[in-house]
Amino acid sequence: MTDWIEPSARETGPAYSTEQVELGRKLVARDDLLTDEKQRTRLEIGDLLLTVAPVDTGKTTNDTNELIKTFAADIGMTADMARQYRSVSAGCNTAHRQALAESDVTVSYSVVREAALGFSLPKETREAEKALPKADRERRCQERWETLLGMLQEPGRHRLTAQEFRAAIGARPIPNSASAMTAEKIVEQLDRPEVRSAVMASMMEPTFLVEALAADPMAELKIRDSLAQVAQVTGSRQNTPPSEETDDRLVMQLGRRVNLLHGLVEMHPEQIINIADEDMLNALEKACEGLAHWAQRLHSARTCGQAGVR
Repeated sequence: MTDWIEPSARETGPAYSTEQVELGRKLVARDDLLTDEKQRTRLEIGDLLLTVAPVDTGKTTNDTNELIKTFAADIGMTADMARQYRSVSAGCNTAHRQALAESDVTVSYSVVREAALGFSLPKETREAEKALPKADRERRCQERWETLLGMLQEPGRHRLTAQEFRAAIGARPIPNSASAMTAEKIVEQLDRPEVRSAVMASMMEPTFLVEALAADPMAELKIRDSLAQVAQVTGSRQNTPPSEETDDRLVMQLGRRVNLLHGLVEMHPEQIINIADEDMLNALEKACEGLAHWAQRLHSARTCGQAGVR
């Protein structure tokens, strides 16, 4: 005789496997370490999220969002970033990926995201596109991909930047000739008002800030600290504390860095010597010296019960 199991008891376990969690953690760690493979790695993370939370399954949006949030926390990334990776992978089919892989043109993940989502299109344009029937949404997406694939065929092209592609699809026009400068040239000419204005406009553009703060939540705290110092000088008493979302991102980022540190110290010294050149070894030894001093400060701060300096 089979014992009766309450339906709620059957559904208490996670909707994904430990193997999927382990794979997700490896991909997240690889995304941090191998910057040259971010496009491929992030698409793989998105594919994994699609297997955990497939699209068009009949589940409610709330159920899917909660599942993504839980899985994202288990693998060490924010829910917003996980949802974005999943959406990009859903909008990048096998044919698109094969074309990117076969091309000699360097294409960043930001370009792929623009093609899949129209990420930097004006808000009203994106909202209108979301309201379209599925077939029309897919047609708009395919038009962006055709633009991208056409640019890959341009003679003499070796790299396609996100700024160039955004301008091509009408997402964000290139402000002026400063956009074509190298980073070194921009620094050299920052005293020119038009160059400085273009740089500031780019840095304050919402999409840039979203990407920068998502990549390193510490940047947000540094900005808040700077604003607090300005407020003290000017006599303003406004001081907005970090949001819970910021705290969550910081915890995620700290957890990922701790995992990376664990991975580093688990490597045998002989293995590191065989891999690293002399400059890398010197940098590693210097970092270890700094780490020992930092560990002492951390211990002192914990002993005194004080947070210390960020």
